[in-house]
Amino acid sequence: MQAFWKAIARAATGLAVAAVLAVSAGPAAQASSQGVTDTEITIGALGALTGATAFIGGPGRDGIQLAVDKINEAGGINGRKLKLIFEHAFTPAESVAAAKKLVESDKVFVLILASGSTGAAAAANYVRETGVATYNIYGATPIIRKPFAKNVFHSAIPGAEVSSQAMIDRAFEARPKAKKIGVLAGTYAFPQANKKATIPLLKKKGVEFVVEEFDQGSRDFTSQLLSFARARVEAVLIFGSFSEAGFAIKQGPEKGLTGVTWVVDGSAVNDAIVPILGAENTKNVWGYYNAPYFPGQSDAPITAYKKMWTAKYGKAPQGRPNLYDLVGYGSTYVLAEAMKNAGKNLNWDSLIAAWSSLKNSKPSNLGGVEITFPQSFSKTNHQGSTELGKAAIKGGIWQVVPK
Repeated sequence: MQAFWKAIARAATGLAVAAVLAVSAGPAAQASSQGVTDTEITIGALGALTGATAFIGGPGRDGIQLAVDKINEAGGINGRKLKLIFEHAFTPAESVAAAKKLVESDKVFVLILASGSTGAAAAANYVRETGVATYNIYGATPIIRKPFAKNVFHSAIPGAEVSSQAMIDRAFEARPKAKKIGVLAGTYAFPQANKKATIPLLKKKGVEFVVEEFDQGSRDFTSQLLSFARARVEAVLIFGSFSEAGFAIKQGPEKGLTGVTWVVDGSAVNDAIVPILGAENTKNVWGYYNAPYFPGQSDAPITAYKKMWTAKYGKAPQGRPNLYDLVGYGSTYVLAEAMKNAGKNLNWDSLIAAWSSLKNSKPSNLGGVEITFPQSFSKTNHQGSTELGKAAIKGGIWQVVPK
């Protein structure tokens, strides 16, 4: 199993992607207005619906579909209704295959990468080669971001260097005189991207740090935590899912890590971490959030969103809707505004030009609910937003708190 996850991590850096592309035919020439008819615009999206990253792909699909439904109920875009085709893709090879199917067989107009960093990294070469208008809504990996591609846009989830700096800031806000920091990172794509960005930032700050890693899905962190305890770290940055982070934090005091500040990344800021931690272990846990509200909060916008979500999908399971529901919904409205501004003569060139000119784009511009940070773009900067909310567990739930 460890070898399997290490293979995925290597693939996300581009090694397996090259192999996949080498044995397949090069992308067929695509019409820049494919997927557009007089009455309909077809959008394709890919992400994991099963497997370890289904907590990203499933909510991504649901958030996108909810926005598509609401936009269509309001009349669509310039007289055209939106249609979503979603493909399951967990491994790098599945992500490349799903992208090829959506673009070349289903003839989608826009491709949304709703798969996190592993899928985004795997599909990066393909979307650059085809020129298909692409929206990377979750992947923080630099592989999808560099080199810059005029057809690839990014949403409210910024690159790893932004989120890593936010985590370091949270640690030193809680422990301003900290001299030793622990870094606990998964071996798969998203944690590795954050680890790579974090190390030079810690070096620049002039603090000592200890790096430990774990395989995806790990539940026992004994060796890593003992290493941190021996080094007497004062804060630990965790790059991994809510379950991985939860078990690590819960085991911390048992391994001698008492009074330590724990800072988790955006994928671990999920209420499902709370029962894993236990109430006694939530006081020193911090994080960041890519939206102005956490789904468990009672503020009016998020309450309205949850009412819509429940009306469509029924009673929410624990931990849903989550960040990926919110960003999927909000990003679909951003895409819709770009398509609207591109006008009736809709093709990749007109869409990319309109998308690159969006300023302060948000769901309410098209009648949606304001649950995500606004996104803005330019011809040379396709990162929609770098704004992050500060998150903490209060009253048994995560909340985005004032800065």
